[in-house]
Amino acid sequence: MFSVAQAQEYLNTILNPQDYDDFCFNGVQIEGLSDVSKIAYGVSLNDDFIEKSIEQGAELLLVHHGIFGKDFINLHGVKKKRIEKIIKSNLTLMSYHLPLDMNIPYGNNISVLKKLKLKYLKTIGFGMIGVYEKPIFFNDFEKNLYETFPRSELQIYRNTEMISTVGIVTGDGSGEIEKYEGLVDTFITGSEKEYTRNWVKESGMNFINAGHYNTEIFGISNIANLLKIKYGADIIFIDVPNNL
Repeated sequence: MFSVAQAQEYLNTILNPQDYDDFCFNGVQIEGLSDVSKIAYGVSLNDDFIEKSIEQGAELLLVHHGIFGKDFINLHGVKKKRIEKIIKSNLTLMSYHLPLDMNIPYGNNISVLKKLKLKYLKTIGFGMIGVYEKPIFFNDFEKNLYETFPRSELQIYRNTEMISTVGIVTGDGSGEIEKYEGLVDTFITGSEKEYTRNWVKESGMNFINAGHYNTEIFGISNIANLLKIKYGADIIFIDVPNNL
């Protein structure tokens, strides 16, 4: 058993949620048991995730996409049903959003850079830029993509033969693409908009949509493993696949 309060304090010292003006509260969003031993972790809070976590006997839910919005007073519909089920089951819900995307070395963005064998260069907006010491052929880069995102239905818009500088904004990051124009030859994110195809064609960038869910599996897995190492927590990944 370990203390939820101590686990939150430990993760807060690593992820520094106070540094982010996020769309949600980061940390314990719903209080259940104060001492737990089994963690169910995953990308997004939804009914399937909650049900599977209960079936596995979890006491702490650890997710990247928890309850969005900082005002929980007006509860109705889907949000009310989810929260009701969590409270009735005496579960604790802990969520980290932007701090988990941006953290080095455990976050989503840096994890993708490492898996693609890129060297971290700098942070821009909600993402990061990585570089190859020597440019690689696009075909070799594409193989790396499929190894990194084996379940993604990759949307690939190819405009160059060689890859040297890559921007990554995990999750819904297509709106960040303008910040990377002229700085990278390739941009990876988990979403796209109607104008994306023409934008990257005109800018000369390569663009890869690897899916919101599949680009954000890494960070939550990393911090769950930190809790396993530090507290001996029993952790289980609750996979509720989403190709978007």
